[in-house]
Amino acid sequence: MKIAILGSTGFLGKVILKQALERGYRVKTLVRTPDKLGEFKDRVEFIKGSLSDIEKLEQAVSDTDAVVSAVGPPQRHPEPPEFYEKIMQELVGLLEKQNIKRFIHTGGAVHLGGEREAWSLGRRMLRFFLVLFGKSILIAKEREWAVLKNSNLDWTLVRPPHIVTGEPTGQVSADEKNLVKTRVNVEDLANFMLDQITSTAWIKKAPLVSSKKLKRT
Repeated sequence: MKIAILGSTGFLGKVILKQALERGYRVKTLVRTPDKLGEFKDRVEFIKGSLSDIEKLEQAVSDTDAVVSAVGPPQRHPEPPEFYEKIMQELVGLLEKQNIKRFIHTGGAVHLGGEREAWSLGRRMLRFFLVLFGKSILIAKEREWAVLKNSNLDWTLVRPPHIVTGEPTGQVSADEKNLVKTRVNVEDLANFMLDQITSTAWIKKAPLVSSKKLKRT
């Protein structure tokens, strides 16, 4: 199976790329700086360009079976929310045009867009700090989700809290309404996202994905 990975040189994207190759996927990706692919540069089909270049974006996703996206606004100097909304509209249009149904994208655990969700104290605190330091990021992710809801794609919006490094557990908690913990291991998150390529469990849903709560013994 051939997949496209967007955001493959970022913190999460690098791990998704590594795991995808380990699983035997053939990978296409769109990168502004190919050298950032490092050891994987010769193992993937890459298109040099940016998300805002619609022709390059089309080349990156064409002839693939699924698209996995770890793209998100940077914490420093993000573009206005309308910029990311427009890119999502363009991307959805390209995927629908090419009949690529499966799309897995990264959102966040504290942006709005769901219904009757539980807001624990930890989740509220995460949102409080992001509102202070990155409100435009929240708005951008809300608008991306709205675009997905109106699409014909088999989309899944994976919504993690704080993404951390360290020893992976091999497990995550995924729930549409409840955020179990306020962090998730980057390798566990990448693994969950890649699992969605062939899973139907979360199609047209937006699971909150965090580290799994350990049972007391």
